[in-house]
Amino acid sequence: MQVDHIGYAVKNIEKAKPHFETLGFIFEDVFTDNDRKIYICFGNNGGYRIELIQPIGNGESPIDIVLKNNGPTPYHICYKISDIEKAIEELNKKHFIVSSMPAEAIAFGGKRVAFLYNAKIGIIELVEE
Repeated sequence: MQVDHIGYAVKNIEKAKPHFETLGFIFEDVFTDNDRKIYICFGNNGGYRIELIQPIGNGESPIDIVLKNNGPTPYHICYKISDIEKAIEELNKKHFIVSSMPAEAIAFGGKRVAFLYNAKIGIIELVEE
């Protein structure tokens, strides 16, 4: 597995971006993902990629819980994989529990993503290559 990005929960993407730009990140356009009730924006800095995730303001986004419990924070690592079902099967054997089944994601051009949880390391995301 290769790391694709680190996901950061933020309260407001436009307010967070300038602080990351100070650190050398260059940002792409903001996506609206109505299925997941979030706004997403990717930033790059010398091959290192982050994803800023903001909840859509109705309190129904899973990011609302992350922000309530932790405030703005990195909260997942995303890995590129070639076969999402096979990766999930292998990770299940190693105590990773699927928290979000594979589904198409607008931010990845319709490629499928899935989220898994492990009690020792937290949340990871898988994205099909």
